[in-house]
Amino acid sequence: MNDDVTNDDVVEERTSRPQLDELPVADVIERLLDAEARVVPALRAAAGQLASAATSLARSVTAGGRLVFVGAGTSGRLAAAEVAELPGTFGIEPGRCCAVIAGAESEIVDDSAEDDEAAGAAGISVLDLGSEDTLVAVAASGSTPFTLAAARAAKAAGATVIAVVTTHGSPLAALADRAVEVVPGDEVVRGSTRLTAGTAQKIALNALTTAAMAAAGRVHGDLMIDVVPANAKLRDRLAGIVAEIADCSRSEAAEALAACDGNGRAAVLHLVHGLPPDAAARRAAAYGSLRDALEG
Repeated sequence: MNDDVTNDDVVEERTSRPQLDELPVADVIERLLDAEARVVPALRAAAGQLASAATSLARSVTAGGRLVFVGAGTSGRLAAAEVAELPGTFGIEPGRCCAVIAGAESEIVDDSAEDDEAAGAAGISVLDLGSEDTLVAVAASGSTPFTLAAARAAKAAGATVIAVVTTHGSPLAALADRAVEVVPGDEVVRGSTRLTAGTAQKIALNALTTAAMAAAGRVHGDLMIDVVPANAKLRDRLAGIVAEIADCSRSEAAEALAACDGNGRAAVLHLVHGLPPDAAARRAAAYGSLRDALEG
């Protein structure tokens, strides 16, 4: 103990901390919500970093590179959730995005695996990454051994490394080519990064990928033109998107989608420019965005 700190000081510090187990449930909820309210200001402080990282990620998307998300514990589960949404929402080929998560081979993710540096490096080495690929490394502390080892392996392979952390000056941020440091402050339950830190990481990842996909032409206006029509709800949604862009009825859009094998961009070109489905598909593939295909 520091000689200047007395036992009375320690007792006072402990008693000044919130005693959650002694508070009414409504008060605990208020404390939790107050903590979450700090997240958006912290994200706004990191907006420039997010924009830089999203621009970098967009380059991988347009170059045909792979997007690899890595993490352990809560950070790993958030990374896996983000990756799972990319193919269906933005039409990214499933083989171009994946998650490398510590302990994911067990039925319930084994959090003890976050200390396994060898596994982190091995999980990346088998992917044979290159200069067109990007690794998004997610770690609240920025010092998780598994994630750091994975990031080192990716960087050694020539891939771009983006770090998403909730602290300043971490080893992972120092290693990364682009670092997003969102620092929302202390958790209501100390050390439980599934709370405020988890919220910060979730929003940061959403912002990062969505901005990158917009920059890469994977949306048209605010519409998911590349959404995969994998079920009835999504087929109807894509028909509505095509109808809005092509200024036609939903039934006409649905017919065009059927003729174009569910390719939203091709369906729009078929309707707007009168191209046969095969020609519309070729034109759609030749341009990075639907807007360019329509105007080119």
